[in-house]
Amino acid sequence: MNDIKTPNIEVQCKADNYFSVKTLTVLPHTQENWLTFFNNETNPTESLSVLFNNAGKNDLISTEKRQYVELIISLDPSVAADWEFYGNGVEYCGADSNCQYNISTEITDDDTLVLRIAQVEPTYEFNGVDKDNLEKVVEVTEGKETEYLPISFRYTAKHVPSGKIYMSQDPKIVVRRPGATY
Repeated sequence: MNDIKTPNIEVQCKADNYFSVKTLTVLPHTQENWLTFFNNETNPTESLSVLFNNAGKNDLISTEKRQYVELIISLDPSVAADWEFYGNGVEYCGADSNCQYNISTEITDDDTLVLRIAQVEPTYEFNGVDKDNLEKVVEVTEGKETEYLPISFRYTAKHVPSGKIYMSQDPKIVVRRPGATY
């Protein structure tokens, strides 16, 4: 699993500070990897890690259920006239213990994808998952806690001049909430 020491985004767990909103820009292409830029940086990011902090001793535990991160992902202005997000803007590719978080997406003005990650439970990877045999019931157990979980997906966008739909490589967003500390 991902051993990330310093997350890109930390979501606090205070009554008056329980969410984070960040902006990203994606540069789509018809044949090359799509580049994602975090917070208007000039170098593309290879991955994005989000840490959901637990409630402290003096904080309400119910605040954890209200926490969320909202990623506002815009098409790069240099190509925005030729591209628009397609469908809900993403195609999910894998489920790595994804019952521990919820994701919603919204497209605005065809060129902005709002991706919200909420209700993140303590993260761990399930042991015993059989991803190749979906016809069978399996018993799973909780694996090691405090690991980052990948949200495996691809951006989906339409190249307007050609009318063709393209999917990006996985932009590598991972989430984490440590196990209970009280």
